[in-house]
Amino acid sequence: MSNDVIFFTQIASIVGFIFALFGIYKLLIQQKDSVIQLLKEQLQAKNDQIIELKSTTPDSLSKSLHERIAIFESEIVRLKLDEVNHKKEIEEKENTVLKVRELLLELAGTIENEGLMCPDCNAPLSIRTHHPVFYEMNGREYETEVEFAQYECGYTLRDEIEESPCGVK
Repeated sequence: MSNDVIFFTQIASIVGFIFALFGIYKLLIQQKDSVIQLLKEQLQAKNDQIIELKSTTPDSLSKSLHERIAIFESEIVRLKLDEVNHKKEIEEKENTVLKVRELLLELAGTIENEGLMCPDCNAPLSIRTHHPVFYEMNGREYETEVEFAQYECGYTLRDEIEESPCGVK
């Protein structure tokens, strides 16, 4: 073999190595970019879920019902000005307002009955979980479920027994 053949073979192998190196680098960059895009999409989906959950809290439902009542009452006042022409509409709106008020009272009762508010300071419920507890009695194993509830004020219940008092008192 001559020196020229060896020289060109070495040049070709170096150039081939550099192309292979940049090819692998390009693949890694593309993979990194696709992972970043996937994470952005997952983050947006989680943000959408958070917004949706915030809009279904008892406070937002209560606020929505109060706003509907105010709108209906303003429509009733407007229609009473022209009572002769809109007597039937007025009755329908008044019935709707009564139904919405009943729903609001039912929602308030549900919030109180379901333990969604602290009984002392009305702070909202922040955590409610259920977990199983296993125990043995007379040689047999039993399983029961225990509820844990914690309110934003610090009031904590475990299986309806107070663990820590309300921090607002």
